[in-house]
Amino acid sequence: MREERIDLDGLPAKVYDPGEASELLLVGHGGAMSKDSPRFVALCQTYAERTGLAVVCIDAVDHGERSIPGSTPSLPERWHSSAMPGMVSDWHRSAAALSSIGPPVAYVGYSMGMIFGAPTVASMPGMKAAVFGVGGIPAGPWINDPPLEGLLLDAAANLGHVELLMVNVSRDALFSTEGTHRFFGAVPGRQKRLTFWDGNHDDWPAEVYEHSIDFIVNHTR
Repeated sequence: MREERIDLDGLPAKVYDPGEASELLLVGHGGAMSKDSPRFVALCQTYAERTGLAVVCIDAVDHGERSIPGSTPSLPERWHSSAMPGMVSDWHRSAAALSSIGPPVAYVGYSMGMIFGAPTVASMPGMKAAVFGVGGIPAGPWINDPPLEGLLLDAAANLGHVELLMVNVSRDALFSTEGTHRFFGAVPGRQKRLTFWDGNHDDWPAEVYEHSIDFIVNHTR
């Protein structure tokens, strides 16, 4: 498998090509992580090997190589809703820069990657499958972003064109079960599935990955 760090129209990215891939799988990393975090490097390698798709993971705004020197780890007010339009644009730019491989047909995003993934997938009519992990409508003292819920519900309402799998955990302090169900309920149609495993926000059992891989393979071939 070819794995390399590249620049996609000014965006730092990693691409994993299993060989002879003709379509793209976009992977959105979680908050406080990056394209180079060991968890997401391993995930991207596995998704590429097991799905046969070329996998691309970009650094989200203010993360990885796009971090601002001297910035604090605290989350600014309305950060997600302010960053969302730019992240959607970044994914479109990335897909266009890799168009020689093929079109984006699947998206996988965990936590923050789910937040930015929902409007991204909604804006890409050619997408066939999406997996949103440990996500939904975020809530709690860690976040102060009143516009975000409306933006996510609007995105959910425009996901009827994809097969959707949500993989969540039962004791998530960042995304409540209620908020997850609220997002899931806003997605139209019956091409959607919602699953829960026991655990906290960062507890992602191996079954989650296996389930998501099978789902992508079944709905992109």
